[in-house]
Amino acid sequence: MLISFLPLKDRYTLKGRNLKLININRYADSCFPFCRSLVAAVCGAVLAVLIAAGGPGSRAMAESLTIACYQDYRPYSYVSDEGKPEGLLIDFWMLWGQRNQVTITFLPGFLSQGLERVKSGQADVMIGLFKSEERSAFLDFSNPFMEVHTNLYVRDDSPVGAIEEFSGKLPVGVVKDGFAASFLKDRYPNVTVTAFKSPREVADMAVSGKLNAFVLDFPNALFLMAEHDSFDQFKSLKTLYREKLRAGVRKGNTPLLSMINQGLDNVPQKDVDALYTEWGIVPKPFFARHRGWVMGGVVILLAGCIGFGVYVLRLKSRLRKLKLTGNLADSNDWAQIIARGENDWVEFKSSLRWNLKTEKTDKNLETVIVKTLSAFMNARGGTLFIGISDDGDPLGIEADYQTFQKKPNRDGFMLKLSDLVSKHLGRHSHEFIVIQIQPMDGKDVCRILVKPGERPVFVTDQGKEAFYIRAGASSVPLSMSEAHEYINSRWQG
Repeated sequence: MLISFLPLKDRYTLKGRNLKLININRYADSCFPFCRSLVAAVCGAVLAVLIAAGGPGSRAMAESLTIACYQDYRPYSYVSDEGKPEGLLIDFWMLWGQRNQVTITFLPGFLSQGLERVKSGQADVMIGLFKSEERSAFLDFSNPFMEVHTNLYVRDDSPVGAIEEFSGKLPVGVVKDGFAASFLKDRYPNVTVTAFKSPREVADMAVSGKLNAFVLDFPNALFLMAEHDSFDQFKSLKTLYREKLRAGVRKGNTPLLSMINQGLDNVPQKDVDALYTEWGIVPKPFFARHRGWVMGGVVILLAGCIGFGVYVLRLKSRLRKLKLTGNLADSNDWAQIIARGENDWVEFKSSLRWNLKTEKTDKNLETVIVKTLSAFMNARGGTLFIGISDDGDPLGIEADYQTFQKKPNRDGFMLKLSDLVSKHLGRHSHEFIVIQIQPMDGKDVCRILVKPGERPVFVTDQGKEAFYIRAGASSVPLSMSEAHEYINSRWQG
């Protein structure tokens, strides 16, 4: 017996129960008519209860879901240059779909568009957002599944030192229909708020000088500032709040909400942690996520638990990083990787130290190489090709060979590259890189496979230290305050 309820096609099956019902009825046929009537009545009541409640495990998942997602909320949800949805949230819901055998379709747009699509029924789910009283008027929210913190940014030369000083002085840019707007209205009612349709528009207005303060989630703000090469123009003044993302469904759609929560239970935490690591965000350790359950045990076994916990987390982190870089390292089709062009994980450099324009040795090019390596280590790892033009054409590294007097060959190149890593990044950085050289179109090309670092990697140059991360297809420096915030999020949770 199969019963369907529209519009979500939640199905309740009673296959095994029908068999038991038949057996009971056969037994009842041998009894007195009164008993037979009694058994039939009881079975009918049980059947009605089962149909109404569904019974444990009887609710089936919908075959597909349309999820409204963000088009510029990097690294959580954005549209790539190829027009495809990508990001941590995208991968999370793809994992959710795989675990629950549900086909996921993404519908990118601005936050306000996504909310309207869910309200109108054009989309089933809003990919992830903060719960608020205002949104609860038209949305129901799932269980939380991801934490994000949000910062107030101001110009680096701003005399304002606290948000309480903003009253009547500086308008603060926020995303239209975003959580920050209602938060500032409730907590800081004297602050003037200016709303824009997307995080990118907020950043564009700030960089153009039309906005001196804004509120954006971290690390979304870092990626947007990197696109404008404007890290030195702004600083993080205050972390306003830490909230957890939840899926949003149209108000009153209880069956869908129950299905999503049931599906969240089917997603292993270890798989979610792997996604965090892949996108350069280290997940909170188990104790931080479940501190209420383990406080008593921690008090009694503090030393042993912490020691063992740190060991296990470091071991798991190391294994995940090796796994993440394994697919790239195992691929021997260099031409195929190069043909895809530069991106978050791949970068091309024409040479190690030979300036093709001036036809002279240029040590500034060496610094660019180590900056790129450090940025990969501080993010999710990646691959650096040396001897490849920006267009992906093999140029070779033979010109670099001729700059080494003692060993003008591959050995000299490898020795020089190893020396640069030790000098500028530290000897411990060698464990995170693999250097390979092979011919392409008759020219030697170098490929450096970079694994995510287990600790922050700074570039030391002429007595000064700098911190770099990957943002888009480039390596960008962070200010001291931004580096501190990124390090705290990336390695310290």
